[in-house]
Amino acid sequence: MIKKLTNFLDYGMFAELALAIFAVVFIAIVIRTLRMNSVATKAHAAIVLEESGKDAK
Repeated sequence: MIKKLTNFLDYGMFAELALAIFAVVFIAIVIRTLRMNSVATKAHAAIVLEESGKDAK
């Protein structure tokens, strides 16, 4: 059954569908990033990227 299904489907269709999904998600992320307010942007920029050197227990 799977072999019949794969023979019936065109692999180019999957490539185009994957590209379309990628483009939609990429555009959604860009729009969400551009719509962030400055308070949230500054809060994200203030996140510490390194450990302070103290052992966390």
